Amino acid sequence: MKRAGLRVEAMLLQGEVVPVICQHATNVGCDLIVMGAYSHSRIRQLTVGTTTTGILKTAKTSLLLLR
Repeated sequence: MKRAGLRVEAMLLQGEVVPVICQHATNVGCDLIVMGAYSHSRIRQLTVGTTTTGILKTAKTSLLLLR
């Protein structure tokens, strides 16, 4: 990615996953959040929720989901 001219940075953040990811993306001015999406049952999604669903609802930037 660096050879393609993209800035790459690894970070370890602590806290609740969804708000921490969304706040960090806002703080650093991210244009895009890329994350994996795994299929779970609808019942689990309704009762427990998922990180992906939380990011979709909360993020103020574009989101690319990969399966």
